[in-house]
Amino acid sequence: MKKKAMLAVAGLAMMTAATVAAAPAPPLSYVQIRYVGSSNQGWEPIADAQASTTLDHGGAQLRVLTVEVGYGTVRIAKINGVTLPSTANYQTIAFCGSNFLTPCSPGQTIVGYSRYWNVDGYQGGTFSYQTTSINSPFNTMSDTLNIL
Repeated sequence: MKKKAMLAVAGLAMMTAATVAAAPAPPLSYVQIRYVGSSNQGWEPIADAQASTTLDHGGAQLRVLTVEVGYGTVRIAKINGVTLPSTANYQTIAFCGSNFLTPCSPGQTIVGYSRYWNVDGYQGGTFSYQTTSINSPFNTMSDTLNIL
């Protein structure tokens, strides 16, 4: 009986020692439309503060990659003023370093998310994306791009 009690206490001590408090989620600090992809042009990189694509996109597929550093919620993506359904965000990849195209490895801390949006059926137009920080200062950040 003593042996079982000692094992239980030892197990509890090991579980307690392995528990580490997590840091709070980082607030939203950056939102950017980073790539536009289409059947006609492939993927075009978008620079910070770029107002429009340089290539004339179109074809059967039109996709947009957004990047957010920090943790956002209430994500709204629009094309030509029409709000896209949440299912238009067909892939989300957490990233842990400065390269937003490289997924996290086990044990790394997530710093942001890359989100892929399906905008098929549009040949271009104004794409906008916004999200609000899940914690203080609860700021809303957005980006807009004219897709040719």
